Amino acid sequence: MANHNGAAYLADAVASVREQSLSDLELIICDDASTDESVSVISAARAADPRIHLVRGEQKSGPAAARNKALSLAKGDWIAVMDSDDLMHRDRLETLVAQAERDVADIAADGLVEFDGHAHCARLLNGNWGREPFWVNIRDYLRLNMFYGMGPALGYLKPLFRRSCFEPSIRYDESLRIGEDFDLALRLLHMGKKYRVYPRPLYYYRKHATSTSHRLNEDALIALKAANLQFLERIRDEHPALIQLLQERDRSIETALSYEKLLFALKNREWRTVLDIAIRNPAAAALLRLPIGVRIRRLLDIGQTRATATRERGSHQVFDTDLRKFDREAR
Repeated sequence: MANHNGAAYLADAVASVREQSLSDLELIICDDASTDESVSVISAARAADPRIHLVRGEQKSGPAAARNKALSLAKGDWIAVMDSDDLMHRDRLETLVAQAERDVADIAADGLVEFDGHAHCARLLNGNWGREPFWVNIRDYLRLNMFYGMGPALGYLKPLFRRSCFEPSIRYDESLRIGEDFDLALRLLHMGKKYRVYPRPLYYYRKHATSTSHRLNEDALIALKAANLQFLERIRDEHPALIQLLQERDRSIETALSYEKLLFALKNREWRTVLDIAIRNPAAAALLRLPIGVRIRRLLDIGQTRATATRERGSHQVFDTDLRKFDREAR
């Protein structure tokens, strides 16, 4: 678990790990130079539970670097990644490990529910994607991770990885501030690792103003574009369909980048720049016609789901999904 100034939600996230039905676990929290009360929150949790370990970073280095520090200390057969503002169903880890072991998967992910703390919930895997478990191949993974594309953005899922995925030297790309989960899974798929998705929604992504996954900015998108092109160069001699998908993803990143520049120019009334961007990238300009909620749903391809609101249990927040309702919908 990487954390930077996440004290507001950190205790809830830690509690949802401590309450997992799979008790044979360790929680390694890498604090990325927080300036709030995060370290105090973690220290209190450590005092109550010896399974919790704290790694402190002296300088802010980003979520990928923080996860790499934690990975270097992990001892388990399976590695789970969780954001410090999110929550999990109490049976999540036990369920995913059992399913992945049964199916001999190297990477296992479950459905994701986005919530905002006000009973507004949305599910990532909808329709046929939400009915039955499925294997993910590298072509589908690329096709489903285009910015403002169609279909569920599988890069937003929070997988479990077999420890062998990180040997001998596979790690997160520390140049990335967003999209690091997608980049890692893409490289592992290219190595031949087997990725299985189980649609039941057991991971709960908290949407709020400072959520990392929703913060697109020019620097982050430029880094994503560079990583995409670097991967393209590495596999250039392989199947042309894969090259075509990487080129399509590059164009989608360019559209997202142009859109961010367009918003900045509009905000600052730089009309000549607005016109120039609209001419060079009409797809970015077309996004302005969509309401902001539609743009976010298009970005993530998230649809509404039936889920209950968050509630309090003792001193921390939990999120209850009525899985029976989900199971009926899936049928």
